[in-house]
Amino acid sequence: MICIDLDGTLEDSRSDMVAAVQRVRENLRLSFRSDGDIRPFVNKGMDQLYHSCFDDYIQDNHSRFAEVRGRYESDYIAHVAVETQLYPGIKSALRDLKDLGSITVVTNKPEKISRQLLEALGIDLYISDVIGGDTLPKTKPDPLVLETAAHRCDFQKSIDGCFMIGDTDADIKMGKAFGCKTIWCQWGYLDRPKEKPDFIAEKPAQLPHIVRSTLKNELPHH
Repeated sequence: MICIDLDGTLEDSRSDMVAAVQRVRENLRLSFRSDGDIRPFVNKGMDQLYHSCFDDYIQDNHSRFAEVRGRYESDYIAHVAVETQLYPGIKSALRDLKDLGSITVVTNKPEKISRQLLEALGIDLYISDVIGGDTLPKTKPDPLVLETAAHRCDFQKSIDGCFMIGDTDADIKMGKAFGCKTIWCQWGYLDRPKEKPDFIAEKPAQLPHIVRSTLKNELPHH
């Protein structure tokens, strides 16, 4: 089982997420905030994005929070891949990884938006399943995400290898909690993780090599 993060691992979607925030703020007639003020909050989970980027509108009002979430998701899905691009080498890495096991995207981005983004970027054919931030009652780094991914793809720990690939501490922490080998992607949003991964990939082309060599060394021979 190969689980892989989306934002900061497969692609960089920060510009499109910032743009969606700006359009929603403008539609709500809120005061101007620079892209630089918004950018730090678009990769820390959706609830954090809403509370931090629309704090002057929500103000602990649950109905306004729901309104912001609806407005943002509607706007973002309509502009899901205007500037978002895959990191160089990701498509070929996914093609090779697919030969080594089923690939599940695990992300805190809403599932519907994630699926549309994968399709827009032309990599949905490599992905077996998607678990988004609104798919389950809990999100990364809770191991329930990987437990669900394992159940859906009939993963068996006793005979199958398991990998969690991502660019954040939450990815590494979740992978360790479930018992996966963790691979940190050096090209992503985080300069250096606080959690210690099992492997570090400096570029996407290394991902299938790490997975292949680990499987060869760890899985029982038949």
